[in-house]
Amino acid sequence: MLPFDVLTAGSLLIMAASSPSSLCMPPEPARINVIPKSEEIKYDYSKNLAALQAQSVDTVNPYDFGSITHTKAFMRGSVSMSPSVRVGYKDFTAQGASCIWYDTINIEIAIDPTIVIASEVYADSCMRRAVLEHEMKHVNVDRQIVNKYAQIIGQKVYNGLKERGFSAGPIPTPYRQAAVDRMNKTVSQLIDLEYKKMNIERQERQQAVDSLQEYESVGKKCPSFDPGRISASGARLR
Repeated sequence: MLPFDVLTAGSLLIMAASSPSSLCMPPEPARINVIPKSEEIKYDYSKNLAALQAQSVDTVNPYDFGSITHTKAFMRGSVSMSPSVRVGYKDFTAQGASCIWYDTINIEIAIDPTIVIASEVYADSCMRRAVLEHEMKHVNVDRQIVNKYAQIIGQKVYNGLKERGFSAGPIPTPYRQAAVDRMNKTVSQLIDLEYKKMNIERQERQQAVDSLQEYESVGKKCPSFDPGRISASGARLR
């Protein structure tokens, strides 16, 4: 099995200094934590080849239109992103004004992969190893993507907030919640843009794993594999 990178240990921490008016100086710099996370890989061997043919996959079949293809296995999972924002504030009751600042921004980027392999494939030791090696390449891509975008997203959020300021005020206290809502929305918008970019790159890199050459290479590792259910041509792995 090919080696693969594990997720970056711990989290990416960015300390965001602010330069507001002295009246609204935050007690501490804002903390931006980007936390890459990977659940343990799950395996599902409960479905047979016939059942796997009804499953939809998200990469393009590399075989020509005249080939009859059959899905032997696939990696199920997605990359999720969960942000949370905590703000601090100070009210000046006599003046009817408030100061608001970012306290902590946590962004968790997580993958939860499941490798699904047809029961007939799992029963054959040679094809099981070959297919598992292929599907681990898909898991590896997701891990690399998460590590890469943990760095990118942390920096993008920092840069985006630096342009706008890590604090607000003094503002009229009745508008405090509206300002907080906007601060939360801004973080979400900055993250959403990078999340879309990440998914495009992820799709392209996952497609590259499912090349015709890769499929043919896996098939050649176990030339005697014949579950008696599928034709010799066009065995799809994804």
